[in-house]
Amino acid sequence: MLLSSFLLGTLSFLGYICASTSYLNLYMDANETRRLLGIRSELYYVREGIINNYALSFNMPINANIEEIFFTWQSLRDNPQMFYTMNFSVSNPRAMRTPEPDISLSGVVPNQPSVFKVSLPCSGLMSAEVDVRMQMNINIFSASNLTVLNFKRQKVCLKDSSLWMRGGAGKNITLLQKGLQTQADAVGPQTPTSSAGSLTTSTHIFYIAVGCTCALILLTAMAVAVYYLNSQRNLDRYSRRMNYYDSSSSQALTAQSQTFLRPDTPNNASATTGLPNFRRGISPATELKPTDLKPTDMKTALKEITIERKCVTLGELMIEGTFGRIYHGTVLWEDEDKESREQEVMVKTVTDQARPDQVSLFLTESMALKGLAHPNICPLLGACSDDEGPPMVFYPYTHEGNMKKFLLKCRMSECGSRYTLNTQQLVYMAIQVIRGVQFLHRKKIIHRDIATRNCVVDQGLQVQLMDNSLSRDLFSSDYNCLGDNENRPVKWMAVEALVNKCFSPASDVWAFGVTLWEMMTLGQQPYADIDPFEMAAYLQEGYRIAQPHNCPDELFAVMACCWAMSADERPKFAQLLVCLQDFYTALGRFI
Repeated sequence: MLLSSFLLGTLSFLGYICASTSYLNLYMDANETRRLLGIRSELYYVREGIINNYALSFNMPINANIEEIFFTWQSLRDNPQMFYTMNFSVSNPRAMRTPEPDISLSGVVPNQPSVFKVSLPCSGLMSAEVDVRMQMNINIFSASNLTVLNFKRQKVCLKDSSLWMRGGAGKNITLLQKGLQTQADAVGPQTPTSSAGSLTTSTHIFYIAVGCTCALILLTAMAVAVYYLNSQRNLDRYSRRMNYYDSSSSQALTAQSQTFLRPDTPNNASATTGLPNFRRGISPATELKPTDLKPTDMKTALKEITIERKCVTLGELMIEGTFGRIYHGTVLWEDEDKESREQEVMVKTVTDQARPDQVSLFLTESMALKGLAHPNICPLLGACSDDEGPPMVFYPYTHEGNMKKFLLKCRMSECGSRYTLNTQQLVYMAIQVIRGVQFLHRKKIIHRDIATRNCVVDQGLQVQLMDNSLSRDLFSSDYNCLGDNENRPVKWMAVEALVNKCFSPASDVWAFGVTLWEMMTLGQQPYADIDPFEMAAYLQEGYRIAQPHNCPDELFAVMACCWAMSADERPKFAQLLVCLQDFYTALGRFI
C-alpha cells in the first residue's frame, strides 16, 4: 500500500505494431499489480494482439524498496515459433547498474503462460531517479518482420550510507556479540561482584574489538583507493570530458558510457571465439596511391557528366551544415529517342558563402568514385558546375538516407523509425560495406574515410558506400584539426595513418572496425572522452574502445582484430567477409 501514492503507470509503446503481436499476450498478473499498485487485477499490455492504450499512456515510478518486477507472457501459436530479443539501458549507470532478466536476452516466446523477472539493481553510490528502458523485439517469419516494445520505468535509487556496516563492520560486531554471549553462558552464574567485574572486562574487550575492526576496514579502504588511483593514472591522463558530438541528439538519446580496454594484443579476442585466425597467411599491406586530379582533369571529368541546371529541381532539404547542403531533388533526363524521364536524386551542393578552396575540395572529393559501378557503391550520376549558381553533384536517391542519421533514428524510437535493427540486420549491413570496399581496392583506390557518415541506406537495408565530399562540414564533430590546418577523422584513423599519414588497405580495415562499432552502438561517437591531440599516444599505449552493450563476443572479436597495432596483423577484407557471412548464417539459426 506504500505505492498507492504512485499513480497507475506502465510502459510506453514506441515504433510500429506488425502482425507478430496478433499471437502474443503480455501482462502483469494480479499478485504483481497488487504488489506494485495496490490493485488486485491483471494488467494487460497486449491481449491477443490488442493494445491497451490506457495502460500504455503512463510512465510508472518504481519505489526505492522495489528491486524487481515480474511480467507474464505467452505465444498463442506453435508454428512458426515466435522469437524475441531484449536489451536494457539506464540514464545514470553510476546510480543503477544495467537491469538483468532471469531469462536469456534472446530466444523463443513460450507457448504456455510463463513469468519472467527483471531485476533493477541500484548501486547505492548515490541518490537519483533513473530512467530505465527495456526494449523487446518480437518476430515470427523473418528478421525484418519485427514488433518493437519499449517499457519505460522511473526507478528511485537511494544512497546507502550503511553499506559498510552491512558489508563489514556490522557483521563483525554481530559475531563478536554472539561470541561474548557464548563465553558468558559458558562461565555460568556468578556472584554480583564477579559479575560486575566480568561485565566491565567484556565491555572493554567489546570496544577494543570494535575499534580494531573499524581500523582494519579503514586500512582496507585506503589500500583499495590507492590501488584504484594507481591503475587509473595512465587513463586519466588522456580522459577529458568533451561535449557530446551532437547536442540535439544527445538530449534525446540515452548515452551508453564508454569504457576502454588495453589488451596485450587485440587479436587475442579471437582466440576463444572460434573465429578464423587472421594472422595466418598475412602478407605485408600493399600501399595503394590513387593519383590526385589536376585542375585540367577536373574540368574534363565535370564536362563528361554535366547536366543542364534547368533539368534539376531541388526539393526537401535533408542535411545542412555551415556551407554544405544535401537536398532531395529530381533530374529530367532525355534518352536517345528524345523521350524525357524523371529520376529522384540526392543533390549535394554548397551555399554562396563557401570559399573557393572549399568548393574545389568539394568537387575533387565528389569525383573520387566517378565511373564506378557496383551494387554497394553509390554512383555519381552528374554535376552542374556552370557560373549560373553554386556547383551541384547528383547521386541516386535512397529512401533511408545517410547511415549515421538512420542509426540515430533507430535509437530514437520516438521518431518512428521504419526499422528496429537487430544483430543479424546490422551484420548484413556490415557485409555490404565490406563488398563495397573490396571493389574499391580492386580498382586500386583507398577510401581513407570509411564511416557510417559516408554510407547511405535504401529500402530493404541496402547499403552503399559513398565518397566523403562535404562530410567535414555536415559532420564537423567527427573531424579534428591537429594544428596542421587539415581536418581529419582522427577517431577512425589507424595508428600509422594518424602518425605518419600512411594509408593502405590495412588502414581501411582499421576504419571498418570503428564503423562496425558505430553500427553496433547505433551511431555513438567512438572515443568520445578522448582529446584528439592525445589519440595517437592513447592508441600506441594499447587502449581501444570496449565491447558495446549487447554486442556478441564473436562480433567484438572481429573489431579487435581490425585494431591490431601492426598493419600486417590485421585481417584482409576477404577474411572479414567470410567471417561475417558465417556469423550471419549462424544468427539465422536462432532468430
